[in-house]
This record gives sequence, structure tokens and C-alpha cells, in this order.
Amino acid sequence: MQQLSEDYQSNETQQKTRHRRITVIDQFRGIALIYMVIYHFLFDMAFVLPTEWGKAAYYANDDFIVFDTASFILLAGVSSALSRSNLKRGGRLLAIAMVFTAVTAFVFPGQAIYFGILHLLGLSMVLYGAFEDFFRKLPVIPMLSLCIVIFTLTYDIHKGFFGVKGLFEWELPAELLQNNLLYPFGFIKAGFASVDYVPLLPWFFLYFGGTYIGSVIVRHRDRLPSFCCNDRMPWLSFIGRHTLIIYILHQPVILALVYGVDFLMHIGK
Repeated sequence: MQQLSEDYQSNETQQKTRHRRITVIDQFRGIALIYMVIYHFLFDMAFVLPTEWGKAAYYANDDFIVFDTASFILLAGVSSALSRSNLKRGGRLLAIAMVFTAVTAFVFPGQAIYFGILHLLGLSMVLYGAFEDFFRKLPVIPMLSLCIVIFTLTYDIHKGFFGVKGLFEWELPAELLQNNLLYPFGFIKAGFASVDYVPLLPWFFLYFGGTYIGSVIVRHRDRLPSFCCNDRMPWLSFIGRHTLIIYILHQPVILALVYGVDFLMHIGK
């Protein structure tokens, strides 16, 4: 009886270990979101309520926001491998993304968010969720390597060429760039404008690569270092767990604060 009790407790402990939340992923996602919010604040200060310091700070962060966006997409892929409802999550995200398109078409005429990060993540989740069982059967290392290669070769697709800038470049057929019908894939006509543009090429393959990193984490979940699951910064983990609602609400809140402060400053004068 004692042995049975010990075995039961051991199995229960293993089950808890397998299902414990990996808070370090939430925390990294929280950091990426915080920076994204700061960047959008700088965008508002640069273009919505034009200020010289806002423009200077916005352009100074151009390169780093690419890294931050890449981190956010990669972490989304990792999280998808840990989720059981990618189709549902992706469909909901796509619906919200279409609302963003409608709202930004009204607020930023001619520069609406036609295919931004929410569109990218929503469609990526739907595609991954639809074929998840098949993808999980493919070998991790070759697939992850393939994702890296395709991401690298298609990184500048939106600029009109395939390859690695400075090493080898193949210009895209002119037919692909005559209009913007294929803009979700990264094929755009000169003059295309959007306040947020994150096309499938190359970014889907960064997300897709993240799912294979996530699959490795799933397989070795019980071997993760304790710090990966210890929630030492619950406030940051909270942000990481609620990225969608924060992302939806942050811009209206920022705009309200910016215009409110501007209004008060003008009253003071």
C-alpha cells in the first residue's frame, strides 16, 4: 500500500510538472509587448501629434522594432506548439485584425493596416492549426533549418527581390509587382503604404520555426530548469498572458493620454 501511495504521488508530481506553465515565455512576450507599446507611443508623438523629439526617437528605434517584432512572432510560434486551440485562437485573431483594418482605414486614409501583425499571427495560427498533426510528424532539425533558409531568402521580398542583399539577389517577375493583389504574401507595388505591414513572406516561416522550437520544449518539459517555471515577476507574466487585450487597448489609451496632455498644455498657455 505504501508503495502504491508513493507511485501515485510520483505520477501526480510528474503530471503537475508536465502541465505547469512555462512563465519565462510569458515574461519574454511581456517584454516584447512593452517595447511595442513604447514604439507606438513614439509613432503617435511623431505623426499623430507631431513633435520633433518624437520623430527623432521614432526613427532612432527603427532597427530595434524589427528585432522586437521578430521576437514577438517567434514567441507566438513557440506558444502555438503549447496550445490545443490554434484554429480557434487564429480565427478570433483574424476577426479582430479585420476590425483593425476597418478602424485604421477611417483614421489613416490611404495607410490602413491591411496586413499587420495581427493578420499575420491569426492566419499563421489557422494554417498551423489546420495541419498541426501533419507538421508534428516532421523532423524538427530539418524543418527548423528549412524555415531559417526560407526566412532569410524571402526577407526582402517586399523590396522586389529574392535572396540575400549584397550576396545574391534575384529580381522578382514584374507581373508580381504590377498591383497589390498579392500583398498578404509580400508582393507589393511601389507606393504601397500601411502603418503596419507584416506579410506572410518572410514572417510566417519565423512563426513556423517557433512551433518546432515549441515542440522541443513540449517533449522536454519535465527537464526544464526551475527558473523557466518560477514566476518571480508576476506582473510581467501577467502582461505576457494578456498580450492580445493589451495590444487592442493600448493605442486608444495612448491617444487619449497624448491628446489630453496636449489639451491641458494649450489651456495653460
